[in-house]
Amino acid sequence: MKVAILYNIPGEGSSRSKIEMEAELEVLETVEGAKMSLEAKGHEAVPLQCSLEALFSLKNFDLVFNLAEGFGDNLRAEPNVAGFIELLGVACTGSSPGALEVARDKHLAKLVLEREGIPTPRFQLFRSSEDLFSLDFPVIIKPVLEDASIGITSDSIARDENDLRVKVARILETYRQPALVEEYIAGREMNAALIIGPDGAEVLPISEIVFNLPDGVPQILGFEAKWLEDSPFYQNTVPLCPAPLEPEQKERIELLARQACSALGVENYARVDFRIRDEDGEPFVIEVNPNPCINPSGSGFARAAAAAGMDYPKLIERIAMSALDRWGKGDLWTEATGQDEGFLSGELDFKCVRVKDAPLLFRWFRDEELTKYMEPSSSLTIDQLEVSILCSKDEDFVIYKGDVPIGFASLYDRTHCTCEISYLIGESDYRGKVLGRKIVEALMNHGFCRLGLRSIFASATVENLSSIRALEGAGFRMIGTRRASSRLKECCLNDILFDITKYEFLARRSGSER
Repeated sequence: MKVAILYNIPGEGSSRSKIEMEAELEVLETVEGAKMSLEAKGHEAVPLQCSLEALFSLKNFDLVFNLAEGFGDNLRAEPNVAGFIELLGVACTGSSPGALEVARDKHLAKLVLEREGIPTPRFQLFRSSEDLFSLDFPVIIKPVLEDASIGITSDSIARDENDLRVKVARILETYRQPALVEEYIAGREMNAALIIGPDGAEVLPISEIVFNLPDGVPQILGFEAKWLEDSPFYQNTVPLCPAPLEPEQKERIELLARQACSALGVENYARVDFRIRDEDGEPFVIEVNPNPCINPSGSGFARAAAAAGMDYPKLIERIAMSALDRWGKGDLWTEATGQDEGFLSGELDFKCVRVKDAPLLFRWFRDEELTKYMEPSSSLTIDQLEVSILCSKDEDFVIYKGDVPIGFASLYDRTHCTCEISYLIGESDYRGKVLGRKIVEALMNHGFCRLGLRSIFASATVENLSSIRALEGAGFRMIGTRRASSRLKECCLNDILFDITKYEFLARRSGSER
């Protein structure tokens, strides 16, 4: 199975401060963890940073592991990215664009929760610092469209109206968006991680955030406590999983987590944050995150999975399988073990090109002396080459002699009847050893006897004498010349055209066997 791991990192044009970029860069650890986990299961996975080119390439993949929370510097485009993938009809992880649009707007999400009778702290949206205030103090003030605790600090609590209006004005000015004000629930903080499939939602062991902060310091999980490891807020905010809860309280939180996700239309996986009120033990839904942090080393989601007996690769597998099941493509997960690994031809082993081969191929393709008779590679970076490998419809092979990779070969532009072949010997120690003819003969045998082709085509620049000898020695015949078609430095050289039919190949092989 071919998997694209789609992610986004905003650049200098975004609204993120240097410190807030800490929350954005964590996705790189998740990308690497997901890639390793998928490859361990036999799938091919390539990271793709979100761009127009990357989005259009997704149609060539079986699954998109969608970690993108925006598009370039547009951090509000998360639903748009998911919508584009949905239009392509490619299976992807995460929620639908509609659910992402509702959940990213804290005010809209809370309106839905309130309508469905799901307990959430009383709230009010401030578009101006002069708006009327109708809640009870203390309150907490947040940017309405941010996630990852961005805009939330130990100073986000207001205890009187003057303080409230100053902090609302600061949010409006800093983040250029309305401020959500909600009544502060004094009590314990919990979160529930869910894996959601066609048969329902599994709530993983509930986590608690244990605050060891000095008296008078608000017990909230702000940005510093979540992301800045050197901060005393981080060091004195300790996650605990599973959380010590009475059975009835645990069941109540699990029920509310499922109901909250259902109300917002969240699918695949999510995290629901809670506060449990000290005075009566009542849980309140604070936020529903349909694209939560799942990095392997520090996320609450990974911690909850571990408490449920899942290592990180198993967590990635569960998320991927749940997504495939939702798209009716669950059988793709098991196909990795059936991938064609290539073929043997005498002392040469032709192994199908995989993403892991990209650095080796990139080195060969960027060697100007080695590729001087070839078309220039369109892959300008290793990342682009990885995508090309996964999107390729050709029969591409890395050639091994023993345990040593020595070259590359391809059967391309394939139709029902024919294809073209090409090869290069990448390692200099193996050039000039009559391997070219053996490679060509192996490709012919593969094309005619395994793929059922009727003819095979090849070309060689007039100055590429070694390739011409290899083709003629393997039985190809010259059928014409393509004039001034290959550029070598400042010259345009003729290409000599060759072909051979299956009948000619079999007759030649039968004659050599006699």
